[in-house]
Amino acid sequence: MRQAWILRYGELGLKSKVVRRQFQRALSNNMENLAINSQISLIQTRIKSMEAVTSDSTPEDVENLLCHILGLVAIDPAKVISDAIDPYEVARLILESDELRGQKRTFGVRTKRIGANANYSSQEYSKEIGSCMCEQDESLSVNLTNPDIWVRLILEPDRVWQLGERIVTAGGLPPGVQGDVLCRVTDEESLLSTFLIMRRGSRVIPVEGSDENLVQILRMWDPFIGRKTAIMDLHGKVKQRHPWGVIGITVEDGESMIRRRASDVKTVPLSTLEPLCGWTNSEIEALSKHIRNPIRNPCMPNLDAWVS
Repeated sequence: MRQAWILRYGELGLKSKVVRRQFQRALSNNMENLAINSQISLIQTRIKSMEAVTSDSTPEDVENLLCHILGLVAIDPAKVISDAIDPYEVARLILESDELRGQKRTFGVRTKRIGANANYSSQEYSKEIGSCMCEQDESLSVNLTNPDIWVRLILEPDRVWQLGERIVTAGGLPPGVQGDVLCRVTDEESLLSTFLIMRRGSRVIPVEGSDENLVQILRMWDPFIGRKTAIMDLHGKVKQRHPWGVIGITVEDGESMIRRRASDVKTVPLSTLEPLCGWTNSEIEALSKHIRNPIRNPCMPNLDAWVS
């Protein structure tokens, strides 16, 4: 394994151990099936404690696929830069791949040590690498606050990985972990609203009258779109879970599509969802671009406006 992509979870890490395992399993299933549908090679693996994937496909195809995985907040391209941990040799290899070698620039080194290593802590190894890099390239100077270049390393007992530039992905939660929502996707507004509900972990069920071309855009994010969630009751029997919300249709129309069982002691009434409420035109435009090409159009609202 020479090339990998380390998966960074955000909100999933805040869940309890049992719930986190359930959510990660859903994310893994979604990722595996999206890769199959896209005919992209994807092998799920680990680098010690870190979740990662490897692939025989092109890096561009893999990164584009991973940017469609709801539940991931970022991916870190990683490659084995050295099969030995000698700081002088690792520093030489880092500088060999630096296109700006010889030019005046500042840098900082960050190391994450995984596995036992009697010779170095993370900080000690960063210090050694920085010293060796300055020794081999006198145009370098250290800046640990705001450097021109961050050198990010993962130190294993017998090899060193170098991380590439972090790619910000969609975030959110994997579809299918927060119930089902009925939707009629007929225009851009209903498309964007449906995506935002998917991003919060719900599986959307397109109803009759939806535009198949728009639904196909959503299918690039959830390979199981339209599949109703199954749950287990108190007696161990599997049954269909009732949807809890609607988009693009009325609550009355939604209720007519649901068969509530007489045996159900408690069911959640349908709610009309309007997730675009409060969004500005520029944020809506950015979201539209993000859905269609996430690797080139990260989705980030105007944080100043939202916080204020």
